[in-house]
Amino acid sequence: MKIVNIVGSLGIGGVQVYLLHLSRFDKKNGISREIITLDNNGGALRNQFLKNGVKIDFCPVIPIDRGWRPYFLWKKIRKFGSLFFILKLFLKLKKISPDIIIIEEPVKLISQIWVARFLNIPIIWVIHAERALIKCKNIFKWSYKFFLKHHLKIISDSKYVLKKNIGYLKSNKDIKLEKFPVIHATTDLTNFLSLKINYHSMVGLDKKPYLQLGTIGRLNWSKGYDHLITALAEVKKQASNFHLKIAGDGPLRNTLENLIKKNQLESNVKIIGEINHKEVSKFLNNLNIYIQPSVSEGSPVTLKEAMASGLPILASNAGGIPEIIENNITGFIFQKGDIKELTTSLLKIMKLDSEKKKKVGFMARNKAKEMYNIELTSKKLVSFYEKILEKK
Repeated sequence: MKIVNIVGSLGIGGVQVYLLHLSRFDKKNGISREIITLDNNGGALRNQFLKNGVKIDFCPVIPIDRGWRPYFLWKKIRKFGSLFFILKLFLKLKKISPDIIIIEEPVKLISQIWVARFLNIPIIWVIHAERALIKCKNIFKWSYKFFLKHHLKIISDSKYVLKKNIGYLKSNKDIKLEKFPVIHATTDLTNFLSLKINYHSMVGLDKKPYLQLGTIGRLNWSKGYDHLITALAEVKKQASNFHLKIAGDGPLRNTLENLIKKNQLESNVKIIGEINHKEVSKFLNNLNIYIQPSVSEGSPVTLKEAMASGLPILASNAGGIPEIIENNITGFIFQKGDIKELTTSLLKIMKLDSEKKKKVGFMARNKAKEMYNIELTSKKLVSFYEKILEKK
């Protein structure tokens, strides 16, 4: 079975890591996989994909910026060049001739779908984010209703994400959301399941006890790190015995670093930059508590890795998180965007005794082990692909 996944890039992200781990089972599942990137042809995971036998191709939405001058003229040429994206994608997919096209990247979604339709190749749109379908909702609605219903299949990371993106289609009696499968993105959790978490306080060089908090994610608005830093400034007034490590990089790094300085948290909060996925288990193993303060989310992979590690988790109710974390059982949930509630929740989880942390971490680990097995997920997907091809 030959499949093509269309993604933005091969950088370190939840979708990319998920696909990387799925590709480990391709040979066993009889899959030949090729990835087409739309943003750039590089990325930290590129060599790992190649090592797994995945072919990589590049079809930029906008022509690459080669730094030619005058820049204003080159910028206009590049913008004009984006009009040829549909033709380029059509020719590339026609040459590859896959059995199934899987759209993971929502940029130019309608264009991607119609290219696959013209080629008469089965299409799967995998919805990973709650804001995947923002523009062209009416175009998508009528395209789906009259032309795509029997050709486009949809998988979602969570029920919430599914409803957020295509819930407006419910007005059509022929469309029932419960028929679309929900398959959570995950990774190989083996290394995380064997970690031994310290549920007691850490001891610093000054021999004073402290709690090590941590979080992983891209430094953009959706992750809510500005809210977390602001809340920790309030927490410090009552309990200063904590350190937070934020593993990630992105457009808001300077803004967040300035916010740390503004709140005089330099000795408590550190942004350590992006870490390789191979280092994630080591990072989590050195934490006491994991925090996911997102204001917009899909079904975060790192949250499942933190669960498998056995960490007590504090997470917002953004996106599909409440489908992963059961409040007061496998972790603790607070209202997204509510800094006051986040502050209260931080103080509460920091004051828990080691036995309570261990119990919650144990429950989280068991759920991750049972629900988010990457090999079982790969088999579910293969079964879904085979049913599509049977009906072709």
